[in-house]
Amino acid sequence: QLLYSVRQVFTRMRDKKENESLADYLTTGRYEYFLDNVLPRLRGSDLTNVVIVIPSYFDFIRVRNYFKRENLKFSQLSEYTTNKTITNVRRDFAEGNVKYLLTTERFFFFKRYKLQNVQQVVFYECPLYAECYLHYLNMLSTDGAVSTLLYNKLDGERLVRVVGEGQCKQLLNSPQSTHVLVSE
Repeated sequence: QLLYSVRQVFTRMRDKKENESLADYLTTGRYEYFLDNVLPRLRGSDLTNVVIVIPSYFDFIRVRNYFKRENLKFSQLSEYTTNKTITNVRRDFAEGNVKYLLTTERFFFFKRYKLQNVQQVVFYECPLYAECYLHYLNMLSTDGAVSTLLYNKLDGERLVRVVGEGQCKQLLNSPQSTHVLVSE
């Protein structure tokens, strides 16, 4: 359950192209959508302390490598991160020394740390566990804080766990690609 009101933005990715394989759509399509549509918005934003939650470790590595190539100021937490590094990353993030924190869903599953001063959470893909979604939303710290979740028409099974059946149908069948929900 959410502890307080949160602005939640649900953004549907483009539909699969006719000549595109399903594997390319689900991996490369999401990656390109993130780089072309979400990351420029994040880079232009005044918000610091942005957590990017990536369920798949392979996608995590891909996004991390992009951040390294572009020399973006970021830190990372995964299920393989040592406890000492976790402590240092959490401190640096809370103090605002890094703008982006990349993390895996498995990190949440195994560690369940609370992060301080989170201003925005971006879900690269709909999380497998609804508890992960709520955990990160409850970390948002300011009135202007917002969460963004990327989804596509094939994410219905995961999306229903996050928003419920009625809202899921509306998100999947709507002609609009962006929806804003404010929880009370």
